[in-house]
Amino acid sequence: MQTIENNSVLKEILADSFGGIMYNEANKDKYDTEELLKEWKQLSASERESLGGIVNGAMNFISNK
Repeated sequence: MQTIENNSVLKEILADSFGGIMYNEANKDKYDTEELLKEWKQLSASERESLGGIVNGAMNFISNK
């Protein structure tokens, strides 16, 4: 879980979002999310939930490419 929280791509996505609320769909393809998604898929559902709403929102944003 800490690997995901410290991931540079996730940090970039959150910095580009507006307070973790609204994500810029036009920039969606600029992120290299392969490694981040790989780590995300290895977490259990409860581990994903424990990361909080902002991280879950960002992961939902990139998962729906």
